[in-house]
Amino acid sequence: MPPACPKTKSRNHHMKKKIYSLTDAQKSRFPEFIKKWTDIGLNCAPANRKEAEAGVIEAYAVAGLPPPRIVWCGSPFSQGLTRALVLGIKDSEVKIGDSVRDSVWDSVRASVRASVGDSVWASVRDSVGASVRDSVRDSVRDSVGASVRASVRDSVWDSVRDSGYGQHDANWIGFYDYFRIACGLEEDTHKLCGLTKIAQNAGWFLPHANVCWISERHCELHRDERGRLHNTDKPALLYPDGWGIYSVHGVRVPADIIEDRASITVERIEKEANSEVRRVMIELYGQSRYLLDSGAKEAHRDDYGVLYRKEIPDDEPLVMVKVVNSTAELDGTFKDYFIRVPPTITTAHEAVAWTFGKTAAEYAPLIET
Repeated sequence: MPPACPKTKSRNHHMKKKIYSLTDAQKSRFPEFIKKWTDIGLNCAPANRKEAEAGVIEAYAVAGLPPPRIVWCGSPFSQGLTRALVLGIKDSEVKIGDSVRDSVWDSVRASVRASVGDSVWASVRDSVGASVRDSVRDSVRDSVGASVRASVRDSVWDSVRDSGYGQHDANWIGFYDYFRIACGLEEDTHKLCGLTKIAQNAGWFLPHANVCWISERHCELHRDERGRLHNTDKPALLYPDGWGIYSVHGVRVPADIIEDRASITVERIEKEANSEVRRVMIELYGQSRYLLDSGAKEAHRDDYGVLYRKEIPDDEPLVMVKVVNSTAELDGTFKDYFIRVPPTITTAHEAVAWTFGKTAAEYAPLIET
């Protein structure tokens, strides 16, 4: 068995003194830990299997359990599927997730909370914990869990939900890592060393009495400017075994509407019950194309353009104004453009004015150039 995480003597080792405030030097390290644990949570490099396995063994030892057999899987999906369908082990007989993960978390939480003041706890939580949570848990981990759940039977999901999240536990492990390193609370947090090592080196893991399944990290991760899973050409998140998540601006969508755009038709769009998925399908199909192909009604016409309105069930109407580019193309023709405007707009004049940030009364050019 590899050596446990070293217990470095801290200033609190011989006599604990409650930390009621952080020094300026400690506060200045917030960005360091936010970056460190965000990078860990989003890491797409292959797992460091040797270090991850050492972390598993150490976590089991903290729980008072012998080293398990370690089985590597290509994704959280195949990890849960393997455990539930191939081995057929009953959770009630061998599940130990509470011992390996939750009980350790509770113990460390109580110890650290007792060692710091409420303001210190809240300060670290609202900076390190919240920042990493927004980047890793809310945008990535929750999507992985929801996608796995949508892909398997309830019996398999019962297995998957008992997992530890490895790198996707970055927000809460990073929170305690800050207290351990920046505040010197090594003694209070040493029980987390095994779980920390797993998070730093691998993906999800599923602990049982004699075997621990553990997953590779994702190998591709694509996000938009707001940190949401996003890719309109291929999976936004992909694992080495080929399992992945298709997502557009954080909305999980069926694979075929990304891989096969021809599968998106007006009929399919209008039969889609999920309004978020429907919006994505309209975006990929093309808003102006959908407007015309679906038989949208002309709502108003004047010298400024033509206003179209398409009612969409359980969603706001699609309202667009068609305008003619005043600059000729190379072939001498003038191109039409469709611009989406708020559904409250009722005239083409008002719609064009809105695109310039003005009201209809304010926008009245004498000459269009």
